Amino acid sequence: MSTESKSLSSYISTKIYQYELQTALYMLEPWEKALFNTLLLSIISLSVVTLYQYTPILFSKMLPY
Repeated sequence: MSTESKSLSSYISTKIYQYELQTALYMLEPWEKALFNTLLLSIISLSVVTLYQYTPILFSKMLPY
């Protein structure tokens, strides 16, 4: 393994660890972590789709013709 891939792997591991610490996921069981992450990902993806779909409509109503 190259040094670059080790550092990338270490960076990703550190970020995952920080995410688990900040959201208190480190004390949950694996199935609970999976459920939480699935719900969080669903909420974020639905929010992004909603923003993508309705932002042009909102701006077109705000801007005068």
